[in-house]
Formats: sequence, structure tokens, C-alpha cells
Amino acid sequence: MSNCGGCCRVQPPDVDLSERKQIEAKGFSSFLDRRGEEGVMWIRRKKDGSCFFLMENNRCRIYDVRPAICRLEPFTVVDYDFERNRIELDLNFPAACGCEGVFDDESLPLEAIGRAAQAIVQKILALTQETLAYRVR
Repeated sequence: MSNCGGCCRVQPPDVDLSERKQIEAKGFSSFLDRRGEEGVMWIRRKKDGSCFFLMENNRCRIYDVRPAICRLEPFTVVDYDFERNRIELDLNFPAACGCEGVFDDESLPLEAIGRAAQAIVQKILALTQETLAYRVR
């Protein structure tokens, strides 16, 4: 939210197939580190541990097509109420310790955060369904 790059240095983002294709459509290749369990793909890190797409000026090379998890930062999904279709969010660590994008006078883009949270929940549901289907075989 404030181009601090903090979140981009803590954990590499995961991407799903559609996010990977959007990034590739921007002309990038060889940006995936590994494929984790249940088909999760991770963006690789640079030698300093930061995200492959983080530039020296703390800006993101793929900002307009960044993964949903990046759009949601510095928040994380902590609960999803299926009956009420409500998503509960909380501040990630280290964001809770002073993320400039949350604690300055900027207004938070609530619609964008909502869309990102919905995308994350959909990814979780799809991975869960895929995992359960695989285990039933």
C-alpha cells in the first residue's frame, strides 16, 4: 500500500494457474521456484530473499497482475463463514508491527481488499476440493 516492500521480503507469494498465465502474458518466464504439495506454485526469491518481482525502488514489476495474496497484503484470511458468506481478515505479522500502508492517513481500498479476499478463499476451496478428490481416488 505504501511501496515499502516489507511483505515482498517476508514470504514468496503463491500463484494459481490463472495468475501464472497472466504473469506470463506480461512477458515473464522462469519466475516459479517450486511446486508445493497440492499443486501450489511459488514465485521464486532473489538471492536477498525478496520476491523475484520486487525492484530496488520497492515497486512490483507485475503490480497490475500481481497474485491475489499480494493484493490482500497486509491482511490475511483467518476465517470464512460458509453460511453467511463472510470472510474474516486480520493483519499479518509484521504488518501489525507498523505497516506504513495501514497506519498512515491513506484510506484503505475496501473493494480491492474484498475482491482479493474472495479470490484467496476461492483458491483455498479449489485446492481443498482438488486435494480431497485426489485422496479419494
